[in-house]
Amino acid sequence: MGVRVKLRHDKHMALYRHIAEEFRTRIAKGELPPGTRLPTVRALAREVGTTRLTVHNAYRELQSDGLIESVVGRGTFVSPQARPAVPLSFGERLEPDSVLSDLHRLQHARVLHNLALATADPALFPYAAFWACLDSLKPLAQEVFGYGSLMGEPELRVAISELLEQRGIGADPKEVLVTVGGLQGLALVCRALAEPGEEVLLEEPTYLGLLGILKQFRLKPLPVPLNPEGPRLEVLEALLKRHRPRFYYTIPSYHNPTGLRFQEGRLQGLLELARTYGFTLVEDDTLGLLSYEKTPPTPLLALAQRMGLEAQVVHLASLSKVLMPGLRIGYLVAAPALLERFLPLHNVSDITGPPPLLQRATARFIRQGGLKQHLKQVLPLYQKRRDTLLQSLRRYMPKGVEWSRPEGGFSCWVSLPRLFSNLELHHQALAQGVAITPGEAFLVQTDETMHFRLCFGAQTAEGLEEGVKELAKLIRARVAQEPA
Repeated sequence: MGVRVKLRHDKHMALYRHIAEEFRTRIAKGELPPGTRLPTVRALAREVGTTRLTVHNAYRELQSDGLIESVVGRGTFVSPQARPAVPLSFGERLEPDSVLSDLHRLQHARVLHNLALATADPALFPYAAFWACLDSLKPLAQEVFGYGSLMGEPELRVAISELLEQRGIGADPKEVLVTVGGLQGLALVCRALAEPGEEVLLEEPTYLGLLGILKQFRLKPLPVPLNPEGPRLEVLEALLKRHRPRFYYTIPSYHNPTGLRFQEGRLQGLLELARTYGFTLVEDDTLGLLSYEKTPPTPLLALAQRMGLEAQVVHLASLSKVLMPGLRIGYLVAAPALLERFLPLHNVSDITGPPPLLQRATARFIRQGGLKQHLKQVLPLYQKRRDTLLQSLRRYMPKGVEWSRPEGGFSCWVSLPRLFSNLELHHQALAQGVAITPGEAFLVQTDETMHFRLCFGAQTAEGLEEGVKELAKLIRARVAQEPA
């Protein structure tokens, strides 16, 4: 069905402006995405009941605004550069699934300073080197366009095993399960290790994707607060004495959303609690390679292997942050007894995981040194952006505002007195062209402190400084209204 046009007539506005405004509004709302074919001039003139000259004038105005383009012999289309505006309904709900949906919509919206997305910068993706790996697979077209291995392409599992070995983890390729991104691996773990109504331990705050999964699977979260060294083990042990949680989910290397790196001694204490109380640890290491330190963190699974506790740790990761999210390649590493529980659920929901073509190209990219070279190039750039964000916070934020100092990853956690109601700062910032992620989305329990996450990976230094400056103006204005 073609695009239909409904006009609300206003005698004070020329008809061609009515037509242009109708299309402009629908493009801004995302109803007409880039590439949508618009009606021909003749067809639209007949539908609206006007002259072709009127429609020509409307299309010319939209074209001058960069919203549409005409291709000789093909027609008129919404321009690839036309991006929807942030709708007024954005950010109305704090449920994790709603916030995740909003974050994905932000990728395609017109926002001056998008500090909400914890993502790599697409301008830095290693397109040329990866295309070369894809091209090298042309002779194997019949294989790579067919069904792949249930556990993932053997070549990729070997490459992941070698990558893990460089991090201090001993993992046989047969212990590696390739997943469609990290989120699928996390969902598999939740379904395999817990039944609806059962309890799971997690850090407070935590990855909002996990909170969405727990809600869908009707699992009950037990939050463990963090301090700068990691989870508070005395609180964790008190919970273990009163409850029987199925597993504990942790992000020890550049925690999302705080950016913290948990201290090794704290992780050893966590492992000792797992030994004592017999629960499974689920380590999310998606950000572990994004280190701005001279000494990268040791993964929890590597520590567990030294302590003889590897059977109690599931290691999850993804290449979405360290390489490119469009590959949709994640993986998990687990002992054979745990893998046997994951595989049946994996196989009924997704026969072969990511496309074999992408799996094999990724394997070649990693084994030829492409990932190592890519990280060598981008980590200094991300570190400079991190530094710019922290410098801007120090320069512009008023007293009473605090923030984490991430040593890796893409996230910074900002805390301040509860000067604003839920989502009020979020909406005010959007009105100024700045997107942030409200902290309540990462929390099971809220208190008198409000929080928000700022992300620096995909923003320029100028964009980061301007975004923080606008946020600081809003916070300072509210502080000035508070009674002395």
